[in-house]
Parts: sequence; C-alpha cells; structure tokens
Amino acid sequence: MRAGCAVADELLILFIEDQALDAELCAHELRRSGLDFSSERVCTRAALITALQDAKPDVVLSDFSMPTDLDGFAALELTRLHAPDVPFIFVSGTIGEERAVAALRAGATDYVLKDRLERLPPVVQRALEEARAKRAATLAQEALRESEARFRSFMEHLPGNASICDADGRYTYVNEVWEQTFGVRAADAIGRHCDELPAREAAELMSAYREVLRTSAPVVHVTRSGGDGEAEARWWLSHHFPIPSRDAGTPLVGTIAVDVTERTLQEEKIARLSRIHAVLGGINSAIVRLRDTRELLAEACRIAKEHGGFGLAWIGSVDETTGVVTPLASAGLARDEDMAASGLVIFGTPQAGGVVQSMLDTRQPAMCNDIVAELDGRSERRREAARRGFRSLIALPLVVGGRVTATFCLYSKEAHAFNAEEVRLLMQLATDVAFALEYIENERRLTYLAQHDPVTGLANRERLCEQLQYALDAAEPDASPVAVIVWDIKRFRVINNTFGRAAGDELLRIIADKLAAAWPRVEHMARLSADGFAGFVTKVSRASVIAQWMEEARSALAEPILLSGTELLIAVTAGIALYPADGADADTLIANAEAALKQAKVRADPYAFYEAAMNAKVAEKLTLESRLRRALDRDEFVLHYQPKIDVASGGLKGLEALIRWNDPESGLVPPGQFIGLLEETGLILDVGMWAIRRALDDWRHRTRQGLPTPRVAVNVSAIQLRRPEFVEVVKDALGGGSLPHGLDLEITESMLMEDIEGNIWKLRALKQLGINLAIDDFGTGYSSLAYLAQLPADALKIDRSFVTTMIDRPESTTIISSIISLAHALRMRVIAEGVETDEQARLLRLLQCDEVQGYAFGRPVPWDECFASAR
Repeated sequence: MRAGCAVADELLILFIEDQALDAELCAHELRRSGLDFSSERVCTRAALITALQDAKPDVVLSDFSMPTDLDGFAALELTRLHAPDVPFIFVSGTIGEERAVAALRAGATDYVLKDRLERLPPVVQRALEEARAKRAATLAQEALRESEARFRSFMEHLPGNASICDADGRYTYVNEVWEQTFGVRAADAIGRHCDELPAREAAELMSAYREVLRTSAPVVHVTRSGGDGEAEARWWLSHHFPIPSRDAGTPLVGTIAVDVTERTLQEEKIARLSRIHAVLGGINSAIVRLRDTRELLAEACRIAKEHGGFGLAWIGSVDETTGVVTPLASAGLARDEDMAASGLVIFGTPQAGGVVQSMLDTRQPAMCNDIVAELDGRSERRREAARRGFRSLIALPLVVGGRVTATFCLYSKEAHAFNAEEVRLLMQLATDVAFALEYIENERRLTYLAQHDPVTGLANRERLCEQLQYALDAAEPDASPVAVIVWDIKRFRVINNTFGRAAGDELLRIIADKLAAAWPRVEHMARLSADGFAGFVTKVSRASVIAQWMEEARSALAEPILLSGTELLIAVTAGIALYPADGADADTLIANAEAALKQAKVRADPYAFYEAAMNAKVAEKLTLESRLRRALDRDEFVLHYQPKIDVASGGLKGLEALIRWNDPESGLVPPGQFIGLLEETGLILDVGMWAIRRALDDWRHRTRQGLPTPRVAVNVSAIQLRRPEFVEVVKDALGGGSLPHGLDLEITESMLMEDIEGNIWKLRALKQLGINLAIDDFGTGYSSLAYLAQLPADALKIDRSFVTTMIDRPESTTIISSIISLAHALRMRVIAEGVETDEQARLLRLLQCDEVQGYAFGRPVPWDECFASAR
C-alpha cells in the first residue's frame, strides 16, 4: 500500500502487514484523526530491510503474526538494527499480555489491538512526539557540546568578561567585552575596588581572590545574580587564576567570567524532561502489568513522586457537572496523613476558583506556576500548599469515554516548574492513565460480553452451551429428559431494514422479554444470532407438553408491538430437540434444534420437532460435492454461449460463455443448482479457469479457420478475483499474453467494491493483456462514483431485474436511463441482459442502450450452434 510518494519533511508511516485491508483500516483511522502522511506496506524480511534503509520512515506499525518469513519480534529486531530511533508500534489482534510486555522490553514503543483502532491515532501521535523529544534532547546535547567547544576556543583566543585585580581587589585591567557588559569604561574602572562597580557578587569575588592568593592555584565557580524581581536571574562561570606580578611580589588575580545562563537552563530543562520521560515509561509499564484500577492509580502517583521528583501526586474522580472531587490515590503525604484531611483539596464540594475547576471548564491542563505570588485571601488550599513548601501545581484531565472523569494533580517545590513542552509530555501521561482506566473498564465489559449478548443482555451461544452441558451432565444418571428450543423472528431483516438498526435492537429486547414471559419454564435463555433465540427446559415429561407450551406462547406473542410509532404483529418460528433421543451433548442438541427450525420454516409451521431425516439434506449436499469433483475430473462441464446483439446494427457483437453440467445421471444441469456449492467448496477456482481456457480454445479454433469470430465474455467469481495470483493465472491461460485472443471478463459490481484499490490494480493489469472488462449486475450494489471513474472498464451490464420490470415500473426505466447516461459519460458501452420481449428491446433502443442479450435474441447454445445459420 502506498498513499502517495514521500516528499521532503512529509510524514512517512511504514506498515508491516500481510493484510492490505488491515493496513488500510489503520491508515483510515489515522487520517480520520487529522494525521497527514504517506505510507508504505511490506510483509517480508527483504522488503522491510529495503524500506528501512531507503524510505526512512518516521514510524513503523507492525502486525504481530504474519504467514511470511517475518513475525512481530523479527520485524522489531530488524527495525531496531536498521532504524533504532524510529518508533515501533504493534497493531495486532493476537498479541497477549506476556508478549506485549516482552515486545515493550525488546524496544517496542507501544501496542494497539486491531479491535481498538480508535486508540491508534493518539498512540502514533505520542510516539512521534516522544521521538521528536528524544531527537530534540540529542540535538540539545550536541548543541551543548558544540557550545562548550566554542567556549573553550573563545577563552583561548578572546576571553569573555576578562579582568585583573590586585591583592586588594582593585581593577588593574578590564577588556572591551567587560566594558560592554557592565557599561563602564576601562578608564573609569582601573584603580577602583570591585565592590564600588556593578560587579557580580563582590563579596564572593573577594573570597575567590583570597583563595587564589592563598593557594596560588586557579579557582573556578558558578555564581547566580538577579532573580530578585528587579533583574532576571543569570548564571556566570568565573575562572580566577593567579598572574605573577612584575616585581615578583604578591601576584595579581585574573578573572574570566562567562554567562552560562542558557546552558544552565538547558541542563535543568533536560533534567526535568528526563524525569517526566521516566514517569511516562514507568506508568506505561504499570499499565501493561496491572489490571486493578486502584492499584494502577496508586502506582501512577508513586511513580510521579519517586521518578518525576514531584513533591505530591494525587488522583481524584471528578463529577464534570458539579466539580465535586473524590480522592482515589496519592503519594507524597506523611505516612499517617489522609489526603481528604490534608487541606490541599476540599473534597466533596465544588472546586470553585481553583486549578481543578479551571481544568474542568477548559477540559485542558490547568496550572499555577507560582503559588506564593498568586496567594489571595480566599485560597485556603493554596496557602496550605505554600506552607508545605510547594511552589507550582498542575491539574491534568483524565478523559475516559469523551468525559473528564478524573484529575491527576502534581505539586512541585520549584516555581515555574511547568513550561509548554513539559505540559505536552504530562498530557501524554494523563492520556496514558486515562487509556488504562478505559482499557480496564473495557476489559471488564469484554469479560461480560464474552458470554452475553450486548443488545438483549441474554447469554450468548457459548454461555448457553456451557449451561446446557451442565444440565445434561446432571440429567445423565437417570436420562432425565431435557428439551432444547431454538426460535427466530419472522421477517426480522425486513423490519430491521425498514425501521433501522436502533429500532431493530429495541424489537429484539422486547421479543426477549416476551419470550421470557411466554416461556417461563425455559431456563437460561440466550440469543444465538441476529434474530435467533434459544433456551432449554429440564425434567420434561413428554413432547406433547412442549407442544402445548408452543401453542400457549403463540397466543402470548399475538399482541401487537409498538415500534417507532407503528404497530407490528410479530411471529416466531421454533425448532425443538429432545435429550437423550436427539443428541447426547450440547452442541449436537442445539444443532439439531436449528435443523428442526429450518424444517419448520420450509413447512411454514410455527414449530417443529427434530427428525433424523432432516440431516438428509446435509448428506445430499456432501454427495453433490463429491459428484462435482468427479465432474471436473471427467470433463463433464460444458459451455453454452448466448449472443450479445448490437442495438444499432442488429448484428452479433459478442458472446457470453455460460457454464452447464452435463451430468451422465440427470442430463444437463443449470448453473443455479451447483454454482453456489462450487464457490462454497472452492472448486470454482478450478472450474472458473477451465471455463476461461475452454472459451479461448473455442474462439481460437474458429479464428484459425479464417472465420469472423466475435469476442467471448466469461464471468469471474468473487473467490477467483480475491486470489492474489488471479492476473498471473489468466495471463498463463492466454499463453503468456503473446497469443491473439478475444477474451472479455465480466465482474459483478459488488465484488469490485470489496477491495476497490486492489481490484483497480488487477483490472489495469488485465487490460494490458488485451482483455475487455464489463461490470456485471450494475445497479444492484453500491459504487462510489469516484472509484467508478477510476475503473478501467469497457462496459456496464444492466442487471436483468431492471430490464424485466422496466415496462411496468417507470422507476426501473429511470434507473436504466441514468445508468446509460452515466456509462456514456464515462465512455463505457452499456449492455442490457435478460431482454425477453420486443417491447423491452424497442424501449432500450430509444434509451440508446448499446447492446442487448436475452431470450428475445437467442438462448445459450453450444459453440457450433452459435454459427449454424452462418454456415
């Protein structure tokens, strides 16, 4: 997959994924979040190494398990080898906790489950920002080293604020830089004592001078000046050293003072960012390790205090509407001190005027960077914080499910502890903690959903089987009867499509309640499928009792149901299987009850008991499959050809090849009786390629005789098109593309839409082989016009359902007219199939349809009969 060519400074994402659709889903989720990027997909070791070395991605998203020469850990190892600084994120549906921890220890940045792709954008954003922060830190370190190198060179050739004093501290020399720094001319400084001039910390300077004179050795120290509200704080690196006097008496003292404020602040910044990164790493490790909410929150507070150097960390749940906070965890208080009694937060009441309230108002981090300076008469909480030595405070929102459900508050004993870059990292921290809270809650919900239906709250099939098996084990000693009942709602799909999914879900809940009321004796009711329910009854005396219950339930369900303002009469169909006669285990009994349900539907009965004969159809299906395999081996399939007629000239424009089975037992079998089973068993792959080769043989046999031969179209099944090697197989059938042919392929609209990007590529490759392409059954599926314009198709085939009804239903005529106009606008021909009357043909001619086929012009016949009249 490639979403455009990478250009300078453009974000590039490398997908290590064998499933193109999974990679496209990830890319779609990232673009939906506003991320702009190009991408590349690989799934082999060689392709990965090439991409890492040549493409130089900004982030790698990798599946964990792939059926290639590359697995998740190998991909991680290669990435760390060839691109160690690139973030590596697993996106998998199979990774477990142990492997996730191992992956993180091995150097993975994070992992995301494929069924939780909404988490992918923030994880990618965070990984990118962390990578940028690391690069920035590296660059800062390199810049610092470069600055120090320049500083050493400068000191060697042109010192900074250079001065010389005698033993009494009087200036005997100052350089030009010193003059510019202090705004004093050298003439005014010479002979003056250092404490008479605006020198930095005169007492400290005199102490350094005396030390130099006492030891005759250099003294180096860093001093801080300013920061008292009148001047900005500055840091100076001063180098004091002895200079021999001319008369060999008491030496002079030389001083070179360099402003190192920027370097000092940068070092402090790096130290703070390193602490916050340590907190991020520790909490992410805890997220992977812990599955209890209270444990996780307490660990997050502890890590923030111990690794981040914060004086106090606490987390409280927040009512976003009232602002009321409830303490959940804290670290940094005295051992016997309770958070609620600390006086730092007034729990149980709205946090009016504080940083927590500000955080709730904006749903963004809120802070106070100088608690002492911002004290006022109303803030008891801030006074208490100042009394404890805290100077800065930040409140971070924990957003779960789109709501601020908690706050993570951090106190520092440094003023101005939180700048913009640190706040961004801390917000990542809050996002991670919020994700963990949501993940734990979802995990609890998933445990519930693993055994329950989310719509009705009933047990699911797995849970029902488990409960039924317990009941069967209890009934086994005396073979006590157990009845399994499976039923579904008649016309549920029609109701769901008409009123919408929400109404359909409401109907399911109503029916579940009604069934529970109608069958009070049914134990452990469950929902098996979209409209299927089940349950079982123990200690059943006889089948007639179940039949009586069925009749009573029909009456109970006869009352109309009000759905979306419409009264509906709902009916159900049931199938019943009895233990031990109809099966000895839960799976068999449920399967047999479902077989009885299908039979009841066929007979239009309200319910049916299982009969062994119901499995005869399954056996019949297996027999038919075996016969079809033999038919392929024995060359029993044949092709019949139906003509396509040019509407303007009335001449033969082409032929469509239609497969038939010449069964020795029953004669010619139409495709409707076996095509479905060919597709279900995968035999369609072999039969489909046989049809292409046979059509080519027929076409070439006639053309070699020098006779005019129209092009022949063969239908392609969905299974064939999905195969990655489909184009190569067709090319092989064509003789490598070097032999002449008259092959066309017809592909259904809905099939093309399954993988539009991949199919566009395949169709273009087929076009290069000289194959004409038609979109079959057009109008019955859903096509994006943007994609339709990209399809390298030559023709659209109007589905026969529109042609059949075009005389009686004006809307069908309108649809056909629109399809023809659209096709002509896209420079495609239009073929109408299923034309059976002259009236239909005349109307299609008026609508400017290009070609027609159907019984009105000819039925499908063997190849030689197509041209019998020509002979």
